[in-house]
Amino acid sequence: MKKIAILLVTVIALTVIGCQPPAGAGFATQEQLDAVKAELQAVKTDLGNAQMAIDSLTAIYNAHVDKYHKGGAVAPKPPKPPTPPPVQ
Repeated sequence: MKKIAILLVTVIALTVIGCQPPAGAGFATQEQLDAVKAELQAVKTDLGNAQMAIDSLTAIYNAHVDKYHKGGAVAPKPPKPPTPPPVQ
């Protein structure tokens, strides 16, 4: 019983020690959070600009397709192959 108690206390102690963050690995400072926030805002702005460019290119492409590639003759479908006669 004494060995089990010592083993249990050792396991608990090692678990508690292993769960501690390493020294110097503290939480982010307010300056770091502000820098990340500014970078995130810049990424959002770039994403908005990219979305506007994609929308513009899509409109230009659709106008091109409507102007130059619509109204052509539709290719006829190939004829169906004849069905083979039934085997008797």
